[in-house]
Amino acid sequence: MKTVFLSIILSFCTVLGLAQTIRRVNNTPGLNDPSVYATAQAAHDAATDGDIIQLEPSDNPNYGDITITKKLTIYGTGYDLANTPNTSFDKRHPKLGYVYFENGSKNSSMMGVEATNISVYDENVTVSRCKMSNLYCGRAGQILNGVYSEGTNMTCTQNYVYSIYGNNANDPSIKSTILNNVITGYLNYFSQSIISNNIFYVNDGNTLSIIKNSVFTNNILDARRMSAGTKIITDYVLTANNTISNNLCTSINGLPTGGGNVNSANALLIFKVANPWNDTFYDANLQLATNSPAQKVGAGSTPIGIFAGNSPYVLSGVPNIPVITTLITTGSGSTATFLYRDWE
Repeated sequence: MKTVFLSIILSFCTVLGLAQTIRRVNNTPGLNDPSVYATAQAAHDAATDGDIIQLEPSDNPNYGDITITKKLTIYGTGYDLANTPNTSFDKRHPKLGYVYFENGSKNSSMMGVEATNISVYDENVTVSRCKMSNLYCGRAGQILNGVYSEGTNMTCTQNYVYSIYGNNANDPSIKSTILNNVITGYLNYFSQSIISNNIFYVNDGNTLSIIKNSVFTNNILDARRMSAGTKIITDYVLTANNTISNNLCTSINGLPTGGGNVNSANALLIFKVANPWNDTFYDANLQLATNSPAQKVGAGSTPIGIFAGNSPYVLSGVPNIPVITTLITTGSGSTATFLYRDWE
């Protein structure tokens, strides 16, 4: 028993850090602990730089909008948890509305959160394993110490998102992300970016329209809804010092020739599910079929897409922090707070 307990504590401290205070967000009636807050913004306002905000399940886990002006780490429990293979997880995943990483949020991170929109207005912000409609990266609306901040060096990885836009935002890293919407998926207005191992569900001629000085590689562009002759990469992108290599486009010739790019692949042969974008969409459906053409498009005949690369997509965005899925107690004990007790 002691070994298991110590393992959990040490893992938790390694991930979260010993000097940080955890601010719990849970609106369940009757929780009167001063470290528990009913909204994400209330937890933020009580926090100091370096703290952790933990969004917890509840019967109505909608925790509102949040404007972040401090260096914080924010964890949820993932999204679409009804589909997760681990049936022990609580399926009531928390949600946020509009999230703003404003001036002062430099080096913050968010993981395992479903939000309406996320906007990044400061440096070195990481958004991972999240689900949102739009991810925006640009200049802050607030002045701090006489200057504006900008969302440079943003990291977007393992997310599920409709569109990603940038403005005055250089050096982003966009990896292992699903860009999916019934209408279109956009990735626009970025410079000096690395865009790799993503999947685009394409339905517009301007899917990639204003990107320069960037690397676009190991991506899958599913263009099964597009008509022949449609350009999904604009002439601007093709002439703006971008490296476009080892990508696959289904159904049409949407990619430049050469560089290991593959065009007009049969869309029905790419994924384990022939049409993964139907009304019962589940991210696991985007795993590559055993004999998929995308299995050998990468350099050295390696797989491409969200489940390949050095930061593969995680189903339902479950964060990599310790989780208690089953707890058995004796039914007796004390409510007193303790730091540690050694026992066998």
